[in-house]
Amino acid sequence: MRKSKQFLGMPVISLQEGQQIGVVRGLVVDPEKKAVAALIIEQKGWFKEQKYIPFNRVHSVGENVITIDRSSNAERGAKLPDIVKLARERTGVTGARIVTENGTLLGHVDEYYVDLETGDIVGLEFSGGFLNSVISGRAFLDTAFVRTIGKEVIVTGNEALGNIIKLEGGLAESLRQLQKTTSQAWDTTRQKTRELGEAINRSLERVRGPREDDTTCSCHQPPGPNGEAREQQDQPPPGK
Repeated sequence: MRKSKQFLGMPVISLQEGQQIGVVRGLVVDPEKKAVAALIIEQKGWFKEQKYIPFNRVHSVGENVITIDRSSNAERGAKLPDIVKLARERTGVTGARIVTENGTLLGHVDEYYVDLETGDIVGLEFSGGFLNSVISGRAFLDTAFVRTIGKEVIVTGNEALGNIIKLEGGLAESLRQLQKTTSQAWDTTRQKTRELGEAINRSLERVRGPREDDTTCSCHQPPGPNGEAREQQDQPPPGK
C-alpha cells in the first residue's frame, strides 16, 4: 500500500507506445466503495489536457512510475461521466473529521493509504481530537471500522476506539509492534494454560491417593484371631 500523496507527480508510462503520457495530478475517490476510482492525469504539451485513468486500467504502480497498457486507457471526462461526477463531488478524505457512532471525535485525517492492486482505501492516518487526549502524535485506523466516508465527516463504528494503532517510526514499524505484542500475549496464554494443567493434575493425584497397582505401597495385614500380626503372604514358612 502507499500514501495517497505519494501518487502526486508520478509519471505515467504507456507500455504499448513506450512513452510518458503525463503525470498524476490527483485522485478520484469513490466514497461508497471506499476506493480510488481513477487517477487524474495532466498530459504533456502546450495545452496540458486533463484526462482520467480508471484505477482498474492501471497496469502497475511502481516505486518511480505508474504504467498502463496503452495511452488510450487515459480518456477525457466526456467518456467517463461516472468518474467525472465523483470528481465534482470532491470527496477527498484528507482533512475530514473522524467521528464514531456515539459522537466521539477521534481526530482529523492527515493521510490515507491505498492498496496498489485494487485501489481500495485500506487505512486512515489521523491526529487531534480524542487522540490528543489519550496519546500524542498520529494514529492509524483500518477502514474495516469505517461506516461512511462523507465530504466533511467520516463515520466509524464505536469499536474503532479499541482498534486505533499509534504510529511510531511509520506505519510498518507500528504494524510490527502490534504483531509482536499479539505474539507475546499468545505465548503468555499458552504458558498460563500449561501451568494450570499441571496444577490440576497435581491436585487430582492428591485426591486419588496411591493406585492399587502401585508396587511401592507397603500395606499392613489385619491382625490374627489372637491379636498377633499375620505373616505376610509372600514370606516363606520358617525352616524352609
